[in-house]
Amino acid sequence: MPAEIRKARASDVDDLAAIEKAVFPGDRLSRRSFRQFIERETAEMLVAESEGRVAGYAVVLFRKGSGVARLYSIAVGPFFGRLGIGRLLLVAAEEAAFEHDRLLLRLEVREDNDRAIRVYEQAGYRKLGREPDYYEDGATALRYEKTLRGDTPTATKVPFYQQTCEFTCGPCCLMMAMANFDIGFVPDPVMEIRLWREATTVFMMSGPGGCEPFGLAVAGYESGLAAEIFVSFYGALFLQSVRSEDKRRVMELAQVDFRRRAELYGIPVNYRPFGIDDIRQALAEGKLVVVLISGFLMFGKKVPHWVLAIGDDGDHILIHDPWVEDERQETILDAANIPVPYDIFMNMAQFGRDGLRAAITLGKR
Repeated sequence: MPAEIRKARASDVDDLAAIEKAVFPGDRLSRRSFRQFIERETAEMLVAESEGRVAGYAVVLFRKGSGVARLYSIAVGPFFGRLGIGRLLLVAAEEAAFEHDRLLLRLEVREDNDRAIRVYEQAGYRKLGREPDYYEDGATALRYEKTLRGDTPTATKVPFYQQTCEFTCGPCCLMMAMANFDIGFVPDPVMEIRLWREATTVFMMSGPGGCEPFGLAVAGYESGLAAEIFVSFYGALFLQSVRSEDKRRVMELAQVDFRRRAELYGIPVNYRPFGIDDIRQALAEGKLVVVLISGFLMFGKKVPHWVLAIGDDGDHILIHDPWVEDERQETILDAANIPVPYDIFMNMAQFGRDGLRAAITLGKR
């Protein structure tokens, strides 16, 4: 190993400031900033030590209540270049973020820093966008992101299916469950749209509607699965932002129909917020769980979104997210079998001002 990675100490500040001065012509961290990062509860200050000398550092920041960490700064001293110390620090930063229950690690890098960009892309980071005039000298920054997995394997027996339409996350979760419990079932776009038509609340001039828990449970039952519903709110759902009285009426009637059919089929309904133990118990029984989340932590948009909970490793709920953001250079590997720490899972598994929680457990019938 070219260096040992450890947490920074107050006695490292002189060495850290010297590295900063030697590496960066501008946008430098001050000695005071280094001291604050070493003491700060929401930061991890890591140093690489080689033969008793501080060879480099990495600063990782954590926002409370978020599933995202930020690699704020990383640098290797001029006498320690090309030894692989930068890559060691990057791996250590990722491990620190994962140990702090973060799902994603994000960073900024100068657009003209070809060597660093190559390191990040080889390490699996995907480009998110550009920030013009980001640095003191007016240089543009590129924003990158990586989904963190720790030691969680990417392999899973639950098939993954990527949604082909923006509004079919729920039906795609259903198809993944159907393929899991019936090896002869093969998901395809035709079935994706069929299940959406069977489970959606409304289809009007304003565009395709989304799916609510009763519609998904009924569609799952009619496709041969056993279903059970958890919902924290009694009555019609997703109407808070609907201003058209005609649209509200159609959505309400569609949901009344789903509730009547759920009762006819004998689908159990729990009118209460589900807890992490409900999800873990269902998974322990061999079931899968379609869970409503806010898309904000996953992809930065406050929209209702359905994901499929497929496993539990004792610290994380493992999920398949059918939405793969091609525009952000995501692949199926970024969206399949994602480990989400329990507290972050419960934080994102709610939607709207009222904190609606909804889930459907699915199994063999």
